[in-house]
Amino acid sequence: MTDKQIISLLKKYGTGKLNPEEKAIFESWYLKQAENNDNELSDIDLDKNLALIRSNLMRKQEPAPKFNWYKVAAAASLLIFVSFGAYFILHKKDRAYTAKVAKKDAAPGKNRATLILSNGKKIILGDASDGKLASDAGVTINKTKSGEIIYKADAAKGNDTLKKEFNTLTTAKGEQYQLILPDGSHVWLNAASAVKYPVVFDKKERMVELNGEAYFEVVHKQTSPFKVKTRRQEVEVLGTHFNIYAYEDERITRTTLVEGSVKVSSFTSHSTIVIKPGQQSLVDDYNLKVETVDTDDALAWKNGYFEFNDESLESIMKKVSRWYNLDVEYRNNTAKYQLFSGSVSRYKNVSQVIKTLELTNAAHFKIEGNKILIIK
Repeated sequence: MTDKQIISLLKKYGTGKLNPEEKAIFESWYLKQAENNDNELSDIDLDKNLALIRSNLMRKQEPAPKFNWYKVAAAASLLIFVSFGAYFILHKKDRAYTAKVAKKDAAPGKNRATLILSNGKKIILGDASDGKLASDAGVTINKTKSGEIIYKADAAKGNDTLKKEFNTLTTAKGEQYQLILPDGSHVWLNAASAVKYPVVFDKKERMVELNGEAYFEVVHKQTSPFKVKTRRQEVEVLGTHFNIYAYEDERITRTTLVEGSVKVSSFTSHSTIVIKPGQQSLVDDYNLKVETVDTDDALAWKNGYFEFNDESLESIMKKVSRWYNLDVEYRNNTAKYQLFSGSVSRYKNVSQVIKTLELTNAAHFKIEGNKILIIK
């Protein structure tokens, strides 16, 4: 790519006008620059665009133990690699760091899961062909061409028997999957998660259990509330769209509402609250509270991104660990508290994701075997 093209893309970046094709071109060029540490822009051109990029980056000092380094202040739709890539270009002479990513790498997760039937039989869905998967307690289970599983009850089988039979869909690290429940509700299951549900729902209520993260689009049924039970809470709806983040290794369970209304009941604080679209409930071992949030942040994983909004490196690396099936080790614990904002595609290899984060000079990473080492 010529200097003129680079300058043009940089200017469009500054105004947020890069189209998808231009973003792809800029991304490809940036990754090559990050690898070979070389570019041909003149000092005049570098200085000319310095103010542009600085206007989209800021540095803010936070009280200890939190640390906040260069962050992206542009719109969330601008990818973090564009922001940091531009900063990297304009400071090529001052760079005192090099991405310490080993040649070993890890590919992103896949659409794969394990379905556990009521009789204990396990079906690996990534390997299963389209069409009928199994029959379980009078229910036919099918896999669609788009990779979803769908249930169809046998009308000749009594519902009282069917509703006592449960299936579990589980994803390991590096896996995600989609499920259409027996009532027609749609579930997107993130990595290292599990959802347990009856093969036929009770007429009075529709209850599922979740460990991990899932996005739900619930079919409305006035006489049959839909409930999601996790370790700390129960969520009740009639029909709506919402995301639940409820991993056991996380201190807080988060429920984010996109449409409709949701009633959240905390098992720990014994309190209940109704949240509205654009709100997120937070449940820990003691409290239940509500915040107004950008729902795009909570749904980024479903849409193919890691989305960060003043998020600690520790929290980010938990998500990276689950998606790439890698362990994380901190050689310097203070790195956990550094804050990042921006977004990165979940469909890049892990080396490209951590290289992007490293360009802030806020942390350095190294891949050894099945482990990411954070050494600064």
